[in-house]
Amino acid sequence: MNEWLEKKTMIKKEVQQRLSYPYLRKFIEKPEIDEVRLLALMLPFTKEQLSLNETVKYITTATLIQIALDTHEKVTASSNEIAIDQQLTVLAGDYFSGLYYQILAELKDIRMIRALSDAVKSINENKIVLYQQEHQSIESLMASVCKIETEIVERFYTAFRFQSAFPLVSRLLFAKRLLREKQSFLESGHALTAQAIASLVHRQGDPAVLLDNGSRIVQVYDRYIDQAKEEAEKMLDYRSPAHFGEQLYGRLYNEVFRNKTYAEEG
Repeated sequence: MNEWLEKKTMIKKEVQQRLSYPYLRKFIEKPEIDEVRLLALMLPFTKEQLSLNETVKYITTATLIQIALDTHEKVTASSNEIAIDQQLTVLAGDYFSGLYYQILAELKDIRMIRALSDAVKSINENKIVLYQQEHQSIESLMASVCKIETEIVERFYTAFRFQSAFPLVSRLLFAKRLLREKQSFLESGHALTAQAIASLVHRQGDPAVLLDNGSRIVQVYDRYIDQAKEEAEKMLDYRSPAHFGEQLYGRLYNEVFRNKTYAEEG
């Protein structure tokens, strides 16, 4: 476990170093490195497949492209006169994307460039549908949210023939995103998905429609979070906690749901 944590610290430092562009740091919020996603990206390398240098570069690449996508997501201005900080946020997202291509070019891995580029295309298509509120049901809306949150990891796992882990990891990443959306909505009254949920509830004839009556929106979040949690727990029950690689799935679960005893109880 200590070796694993050391490797995680090394990767995190590499990502932070790549992100440390002094000019951007003056004007935009420091990008957050998602610990859960970082652990998820490390899972295919529990057994030595590549050199440490290659492992660090591949994980850094996938982390950077996700940060680039998340950075673009923070741009909310819809008028023609976009504020300077919003413009810089867009540029920062583009800069982080460029870093990802640079690392893959160093690795000379055309296959991974194609895989992650396809993932970015799919994520952006799902974001457009979400922003324009084109979903016909809450179920299809949640499917898009899941795609947005998990597509990079799915393509990454496929490239390293690690698809068997994706169903569990995707449930955890999806639940984490909804927990974040719910928290944002409860704290500020706003969340990327809240308006779309409200619109769908209204379209389906539910009287509890408006955003100022947030209980129905929270109920939708809770329903899908609970469903993802239950599905993840069922998958965890089939895994042996005695094996180090399997313990990491329990650790991921704990990180998402802040449950410090699941691994021991499992």
